[in-house]
Amino acid sequence: MKISYNYINLVALGNFNPGIVTPDFLNKVCELNLGEPTDQSPPEIPVHKRLKFKNLIFTVDMQRLEISEIGAENIYEVKIKDMFDVYYERLPYTPLSAVGVNINCELPKTDILIEKIVNPETYLDFLNAREIEIAEKSLQTQDEKTWLSSNYLIKDVRSLTRQVSISKKKDSLNINYNYEAGGLGQNKERLKLLLSGYKEFCDEFLNFVDFLGV
Repeated sequence: MKISYNYINLVALGNFNPGIVTPDFLNKVCELNLGEPTDQSPPEIPVHKRLKFKNLIFTVDMQRLEISEIGAENIYEVKIKDMFDVYYERLPYTPLSAVGVNINCELPKTDILIEKIVNPETYLDFLNAREIEIAEKSLQTQDEKTWLSSNYLIKDVRSLTRQVSISKKKDSLNINYNYEAGGLGQNKERLKLLLSGYKEFCDEFLNFVDFLGV
């Protein structure tokens, strides 16, 4: 099945100082060698910072840090995890409450695929889980009900949360596959588990696409 990746990103929730995140900080202090940004947010808005370097985007406000890579062809080769490692190493006392990684992509839309992804058993079986939380959006008329989107949340898969969000577009299905370490104020070991497990997460995502079997 052809997968078209929109972006892969890492999102951290906590307390941040957007003013710290400058091209000099990323290039010289973090030694990321990103060069000059190709686009950035207006400097007169100090509580929000957005820096774009070719296919990498850093977005920071006072409660959220997001590092995104767009246009990826190989999810194993993206640098978001490594960049967050360096950032956090330079600012180790940054209070974090949760960190998650998202793989956002498009799959070709077929009736067979929709039938499988709207079935909760798909996720319970694939992740060997006992329970799942579901939020669904649909359009109801007098004659029929049309599925539009679903969100599936499993809270404990090898000590991390999994969340799969799927929505129907004109010619494709948008999938956001997420794993997250929450409660970091009480247990920072979950962050180590998330960061060290990125390759396994990529394996899991590709295995999930294969599991859909269409």
